[in-house]
Amino acid sequence: MKIKILLIFLFFVNAVKAQITEKITIPNGIVYHYADDKINEKVKKLLTESLTNTNSYDVLGNNLIIGPTLWKRFKNIENLKSIPNSLIFYIDDVEIEGKMAKKPDDSKKIWNEFKKEVSGNYQIRKANEDELKYYWSTISFDIEEPLFILQTENQRYILNFLKKNQTLFWLDEFPYKNSYNNPIDNGTYTTEGTIKTYKNGNEVYVTDKGNRETKLEKVIFLTGDSELKANSSIEDIKSVIDKTNKIFEKLFKNSKREGKIMVQFELGKKKNDIQFAVKDDLDLEIMKEFEKQVNEEKYPNSKKDTIKFQLLYKVNSYSETE
Repeated sequence: MKIKILLIFLFFVNAVKAQITEKITIPNGIVYHYADDKINEKVKKLLTESLTNTNSYDVLGNNLIIGPTLWKRFKNIENLKSIPNSLIFYIDDVEIEGKMAKKPDDSKKIWNEFKKEVSGNYQIRKANEDELKYYWSTISFDIEEPLFILQTENQRYILNFLKKNQTLFWLDEFPYKNSYNNPIDNGTYTTEGTIKTYKNGNEVYVTDKGNRETKLEKVIFLTGDSELKANSSIEDIKSVIDKTNKIFEKLFKNSKREGKIMVQFELGKKKNDIQFAVKDDLDLEIMKEFEKQVNEEKYPNSKKDTIKFQLLYKVNSYSETE
């Protein structure tokens, strides 16, 4: 009798577990990683609170990327026009503009505009096949939960969170043409991009011109999309860029000398290699300290094969003419 009761109990526990583990249909060719149910539920609760509480921004992290479909509408909002750092996405070989907010105040502006659009009834759910195909076409990394679709009467928004700290890093809208059920034709997009990016290891980007500035000018990936997806993640690459930017801005922000810096990262499974190159009239003492501090940082390794990318900085100088 005790054995029967135990077996029934175990069956019940397994049945409940199966019910709360929500699986979805993953299209062929898409790499999708599930998160623990507790993490997903925690993020859903945080998202709901951030949408209902006017003064809550706990859902936001250091950076926020706005995907091409949502930015196509948001870029015309007066309050958002001053946000720098445009991005170029490539969907079916069509260039589409997006945006990256690197300052908390800019992320808050975007989040406030987003909340205005979802002030009514909405549903938070996991993505379907079409939504995953669209999102996959805009990114160069594995899809990892927490990933949710926030669906209103007229829109479906894509929200991807970092698993590590459960903050939002990607916000976009599933594209439509004229009605709720008709997907948009990506061929209708045009772009006015300002920061270079990549496709399959080739430089396919545009940059801003005519401004004498000290900042990160370009990010060039020398590894193709499939190799990047297989060997790294957006969190790892973002951490490398953020650490290097912090050192660069600290050392060069007040430099009066003019020049360009190239930092090339080769992230391997066991060893990382960093190479530097400079041109024009840079302060070499500052450059020496920059190399030292960058080399002293710890960076993530690749999963298997080496990936390569370059960070190109300008110091008190203009952008390159194309």
